[in-house]
Amino acid sequence: MNFNILWEKNEKIALALSGGVDSIVLFHLLVTKYKNSYKELVVFHINHGLRNESFEEASFVEKFVGSYSVKFYKKELNMKTFVKKSHISEEMLARELRYKAFKEMAKAEKIDKILTAHHKNDRVENILMRLLSGRSIDYNLSIESKTIINGLNICRPFLDTLKEELEKYAAREKLTYYTDKTNFDTEYTRNNIRHNIVPLLNSVNNASFDNLINFSEYYFNVNTILKESVLKRKNTYIKESSKNFVVLDKEKLLLLKREEIFFIFKEIFIDNFCVCDIKQRTLFKIIEDLKQRGGNKSYDVKNNFKIVVEYNSIYIHKIVKKCYNGKIELIIDKIEDNKEYEFYQNKFLISTNTEGAELGFNKEDLPLIITTRRQGDVVKRGDINKKLSRLLIDEKIPARLRDELAVVRSGNSILGVLDIGTKVNKNIKYDYYIKTKG
Repeated sequence: MNFNILWEKNEKIALALSGGVDSIVLFHLLVTKYKNSYKELVVFHINHGLRNESFEEASFVEKFVGSYSVKFYKKELNMKTFVKKSHISEEMLARELRYKAFKEMAKAEKIDKILTAHHKNDRVENILMRLLSGRSIDYNLSIESKTIINGLNICRPFLDTLKEELEKYAAREKLTYYTDKTNFDTEYTRNNIRHNIVPLLNSVNNASFDNLINFSEYYFNVNTILKESVLKRKNTYIKESSKNFVVLDKEKLLLLKREEIFFIFKEIFIDNFCVCDIKQRTLFKIIEDLKQRGGNKSYDVKNNFKIVVEYNSIYIHKIVKKCYNGKIELIIDKIEDNKEYEFYQNKFLISTNTEGAELGFNKEDLPLIITTRRQGDVVKRGDINKKLSRLLIDEKIPARLRDELAVVRSGNSILGVLDIGTKVNKNIKYDYYIKTKG
């Protein structure tokens, strides 16, 4: 039996050996036919601790490896304890803990290449799993022969080998191995695909495995081209960004295909907020709604993120809990020219210079109180009194900003609201002027 050699002769390599037929066959080939293909072999075994039999299997693997005088590492994960505390699936948690353990063992041995015994059937299962579960966009459907996981080079030399070939080899060489009974529980989606769908494929077409793998490679290439193309233009759709929000041009963005919008949204979450676990289903549901319905709306993406549509913009923003005094008092003996004040995310400057000013006031207006808006606030616009809430809507101020705006008060009157685009009347002379600095 042959496999793909994905390492150099002078390299020290590790094999992830579970005790199942696939990894037992790979180990046997490595210590016999392919024993001269590497410098040194080390074996890593992970006992997840989910089944009583797993401890017996760990003991078997250790003795089997020892009979060939190969260095052996094992790690018990005690998964039952971790599962109770975790919010992710058992399968995902096991994978996460497994690769963390591999990392520790590889570091001890100064190894960066780990071999796994994934085979051709696994590739087909993975393709079907991704397609049927709706995780096909921005994913490689298949399994690659070489990938980097958690900083480790993972090599899979059996990807062109069928499962039945491995079983025949094990029988011919009289190799002992263990079978995980949970692999036959079709309540698990992957097992259902493995036992009820994959066996039907070759009855349809003898080349069905190869056809699916070829399709997955074609799909990956097309997907990559589309993604790279739209991300090159990503900045043309962004109007403004900061550490807590990104503002997108709604009109331009909605001209794109839904897959292109998905790539832009996902890239923003990764690049701007370091968030990689947004569900594909969630984003596509939002995108579909954006394309079908007009008007302002708000979507919860996950606990502390929202996508908000307001007027001509789409905001992706992080919900930040803020703790501020929320009030600044200006009195006559404390006014200093060109002094800066901070109010929520903004800074403003009080000056005797009119340039760039949004609001003017005189000494007799003091003391001034600067606060956020309050229920029932009314502002004077020319000869008309207008509810502040209505004014902010008319001025198309995003809802996420309305509760952070600085409202300047003198006694029972509101002199003005900062940072809503107003400019001071230059025909009127004031003692002091207020301008925002962003």
